[in-house]
Formats: sequence, structure tokens, C-alpha cells
Amino acid sequence: MISIRFDDQVKIGLKYVLDSLHVCSPFGQERVRKLRFYAPNERNELEIELGNTERAAAEADRLRALYEQIMLVLCQLKDIRGSLGRLSEGAVLDHVELFELKGFLLRIADLLPLYARMNEAVRVEGIAFFDPTDALDVLDPERTRSRGFYIPDGASETLKAIRAEKKRLEARLYAAPDAEKDAIKAERTRVCAEEETEERAIRKAMCSRLLPHVYEMLSDADAAGRLDLLIQKALFAKAYGGVRPRITESELTLVDMVNPELVDLLKAKGRAFVPVSITADRGATVITGANMGGKSVAMKTVALNALLMHAGFLVCAGSAAIPMFGSVRMLFDDAQSMQSGLSGFGSEIVRFNEALADVGQGYSLFLIDELARGTNPDEGAAIVQAVTRYLNGVNAISILATHYDGVAEHARFHYQIIGLKDIDPTAIRAELAAANEDGVAVIARHMNYGLYRVEGKADCPRDALNICRMLSLRPEILARIEEAYNP
Repeated sequence: MISIRFDDQVKIGLKYVLDSLHVCSPFGQERVRKLRFYAPNERNELEIELGNTERAAAEADRLRALYEQIMLVLCQLKDIRGSLGRLSEGAVLDHVELFELKGFLLRIADLLPLYARMNEAVRVEGIAFFDPTDALDVLDPERTRSRGFYIPDGASETLKAIRAEKKRLEARLYAAPDAEKDAIKAERTRVCAEEETEERAIRKAMCSRLLPHVYEMLSDADAAGRLDLLIQKALFAKAYGGVRPRITESELTLVDMVNPELVDLLKAKGRAFVPVSITADRGATVITGANMGGKSVAMKTVALNALLMHAGFLVCAGSAAIPMFGSVRMLFDDAQSMQSGLSGFGSEIVRFNEALADVGQGYSLFLIDELARGTNPDEGAAIVQAVTRYLNGVNAISILATHYDGVAEHARFHYQIIGLKDIDPTAIRAELAAANEDGVAVIARHMNYGLYRVEGKADCPRDALNICRMLSLRPEILARIEEAYNP
């Protein structure tokens, strides 16, 4: 079963995606809060959800006003499951609970014709609502369909007589002299107690008649939550160019994938996210590149889109083919290492061992960002090389990001960050000289964070040297660095 730690949800941008959804019913909000990832044995259910989302997204522009009408009704739903639980246990519900049940049923009645119109276009599978008429007639026997809840006089002859007596006493109380008021008030108190007893008996009878409808109301609550989330998935797909992924047996291919959080962040700064493409299969895939070169972004974007598919979302990519994973494990920078009392490297090793236990349980996605960064380069390179060789034999797609040389030659697939590969350092220096702008910002604007497939042996790119040249590091220092690069 896929389970993602909260801090990993934040790191890869999944929390950002979920926060961007405008689910408004308590049932939809719970579905987001307890996001469900489909397991490999639930492929048919996932295909149904993806199909629903794809069709709802395709109609999103044409049905925008209808979706908003549906959302308005969903926003008015109260969470009545606690009251239904009490009803199932034989409790007599009070006026407030019966008022909320009636309100829920009225909203479902409002929702049915809207959902029918949506269904004509979208053909939603697996979401259906019960007709609330019979349950509503229990709570509204006079069929006024008013928003309030009130037990009418005609609910029983006894209640009718009690209320008539109560009304007579109140009229007497209004006209009586002060000397007689206390006696009339005492009589009214007795009649009110009789009224309360009779109303309770009527509410008990109502609850008995409502009991057969508990399953229907619970089912409608679940359907409302699914519909709420489905519409938000469709709108999310429209906002970020979502596509339905093809489910494969083992291969993962993401073409021009994006990360919504970074898309929005860069857009606010007047920049654009560079789409990333990658293909991987069982065994180790290594992504190399200089530090700060986008390796982590690429890995987190892979993780995000794989998880979106498993939750029934369309994938933020030009096209996608993704297998169903039994687990998704991520080893990114560990914010907990200080609290655990371990060094950064020690924490990495502990978490790596823990992750391997999950990865061994079924076909998995295993992402490792800069393993062994907390030790010296020679040891780190040896460790990552050994891990890469080992992961080639594990039943998982393992993607490792590293800046160590000599690792990629042991991988099944090798990608490099394009980085500054095609940039002329002289042109950047000229731009820096002409603009009164921070040099790092200028270089970041020209950095290409896309990936390209490397065939054959290749060391990590030397973007750090290019950056030193562009930022006009002192010539005598630069000369010594170049000597070290070319001994």
C-alpha cells in the first residue's frame, strides 16, 4: 500500500496540488485529507476513475457553469454521518439532527437534476444517488419541502389536542390579571411537558421509519464526496494540461511533465518551468548534473506525477505511461536527522534500509536524491556505485540523482541535466556587464533544467566551472581550477 509522509508530500508538491483543490463538501474534504492511492490489484477501479476524470476534464469548458451550480449545492451539505450512526444504534434524534438530515436530503434532491445533466455529457461511472423522496416524506409528511424542520400538529391527534390546549392557556395568560398568572403558568408548564413527551414519541417513530434509509443516505454522502473531488480533478487537469496516462506493466515514460507548484512559482517571477521528459524501467536509472542543476526537481516531478495517477488524477505531462506500484519511497534531504541524533549520512542509511523493506514487497518506485552527500567524495562515490549495482536487481524502478562520477556506468538508464551545456559563457558575461542585475539570477534564467538521455560513458557535467567563468572569478583562481580539471 502506498503511504506518503507529510513532509514528502510537501517536498514533491503534492500538498500544493491538494491545497489548490476547492472541494467544499465535508465528504470531499475528507477524501482529500485521506487521499487514497489505488493498489495494483485495483487497476479496474483506477481505470474507471481516470476515465471519469478524463471525460469530466474534456467537458470542463462547456459545463463550467453547471459544475459551479453543482459545487454550490455540495457546499451546502452538512456531515450527517454522526447522526446516522446514532440512528443505527437506536437513538432518538433531536430536532437539530432531524433538521440537518432533512437539509441533507433536500440538497440531494436539488443535486439530482444537475448531476443528470452532467451525466449526459460525461457518462460518469460508479457514482449514483438514491432518490431521497421517501426519506424526505418521513421528515416532511405534509410535503412543504421547507428548509426548516417542524413536527406539524397533524402528526398525531394527541399532539393536536395538546397544542390546542397550550394555545388556549397562552391566550388566557395574556388576558389574565396578575393574581391568576402563576396558576396559568404552572398549567402551561404541565402542558409543555406533555407536548415534549408526545413530540419525542413522534420523533422516535420517525427514526424507526428513517432506519431503512440509513444505507441510502450514507451512500449519497459517499457519492457526494466522490463527485466533489471528481469535479476538482477535472478543473485541476484543465489548469495544468493533464492527460490520461497509459497503465503499463513495468515501463515508466513521462514526456514534457511539469510540477504545478514550480509552474506557479516561476510564473509569478516572470519565468517558465522547463518541461522534463524521462523513460525508466525495472532497475537503476541515474540522473547526473551539477549541484543546483535541477536533478531534485526532475525526481520530485516524477514522484508527483506517478502519485497523481495512483490517486486517479490526470498526469501533468504531454503524454504518460506509468505502471501501478505497490509502494513509492523517497529518500530526499532528511529534516529529521537533527532530531534523531544521527548525522545526515547516518540518517540516510537508516532510511535507506527501511525503504528497502517496503520496496521488496512488490513492484515499486524508489527515488533517491544525492545519497551519501554527507560523506567525503571518494567514499560517497563508492557507496552510490554499490547501491546502483544492487538496485539493478531489485523489483523496482529506482531513480538516483547524483553529482558523483562513475555512477552512471552501472545504471540501466542515464540522464543528464542539460544545464548550461549549450550556453556561451562569453555571451552571459556580456549580458551581466550590460545589466544591473544579480549574476546568479541571470544564470538561473539561462539554466536549462531539462533532461537528455546519455548513451555510453559520460562524467557529470562541469557547470560549476562555467558558472565561475560567467561570474568572472579572479583569473588566477580560475586558472588553477582549470588546471585541476585538465591535469
